[in-house]
Amino acid sequence: MKYCILLIISCLFVSSSSVSSDTYIGKWKITGGSVIEIYKEGNFFYGKIDKRAKNPISNLNGLDNNNPLKELQKRPLLGMIILDKLVYEDGALSGGTIYNADSGKSYSVKVWINNEDKNTCYIRAYKSILFKTFEANRVSD
Repeated sequence: MKYCILLIISCLFVSSSSVSSDTYIGKWKITGGSVIEIYKEGNFFYGKIDKRAKNPISNLNGLDNNNPLKELQKRPLLGMIILDKLVYEDGALSGGTIYNADSGKSYSVKVWINNEDKNTCYIRAYKSILFKTFEANRVSD
């Protein structure tokens, strides 16, 4: 009986410390200065550019200049969806893509939040077996 109670208490502690899907919703400032707003529509999560870095490394005119589709090169970066069709599963967002406006390429992506600090998330873009991880911090409105 003592072990059963201990097991129940352990399960309650684990479930209360997990990251829910709603934890991802909000604005996140990426190292470098850009801010992405993550939101949910239906069963999918998306992220759009809410603010650009003060000193961007490309697309200085604020347009999607490096997009391989000529008709999209004149669209503004602000408000553009860069995280597309992510699904919440096992505490993380994955299954979608991230668009890199600097290169004009899209990559597979995973976004997760550490249980100990729900104001920090990590965005990992995958290219085959290679990946790059960005840290982002929650922005208060």
